[in-house]
Amino acid sequence: MLLENFTLALPKLDTLAPRTFLVGVLGALAAAFLVIVVMALLGEYTKARGQLLLTFLVLAPFCLSAIPPSTLLRKGRFQPVGWAGLLTSGAGFILLATGIWATPDADAFWKAVAIVSIAAAALFVASWLLLMTPAKTLVFRLVWTVMATTALAASLSEVGVIGEIKPAAYWWPVILLLCASALGTLVLLAADRRLQTRTDI
Repeated sequence: MLLENFTLALPKLDTLAPRTFLVGVLGALAAAFLVIVVMALLGEYTKARGQLLLTFLVLAPFCLSAIPPSTLLRKGRFQPVGWAGLLTSGAGFILLATGIWATPDADAFWKAVAIVSIAAAALFVASWLLLMTPAKTLVFRLVWTVMATTALAASLSEVGVIGEIKPAAYWWPVILLLCASALGTLVLLAADRRLQTRTDI
């Protein structure tokens, strides 16, 4: 009974389709552009308009980060990762929007914003990689290696935020891990596309 109630409480996948979040990205960018045009025409900047502009500008990347997780759910693959990606993207936007409008002066709040945003970015990369269908075993293993690198970089970043770690000696390895994750992701996507093209031929 509890499982059935939980299932009924979940949003329908049709409302969480990748297309929905793509529309969100485009709509947020269009709305941000419209706010800029209005401010230019009126020749006046107000705090409320600035907050509205920032809200739309942060909505776009969080909608973008939700596209790969929603695609995983749509395909019925790695659903825990998909739900985690959607939840962190939604929570990250809500927290950041709250910070924009309420401007809380609390370190704990902004740490929470940073931690959730980092998690959303890491799950974005993980979901993107999990959508791949590697044609070769080596590529499949590399996918998990890059995912582990991304998870490690995200974890170290969150620890650094929580502990307010400032020495460069701590952050340089984090930066290198992030660079390795980004490079590895691009290489994997290119390699997988090439291998699948050869398979199709």
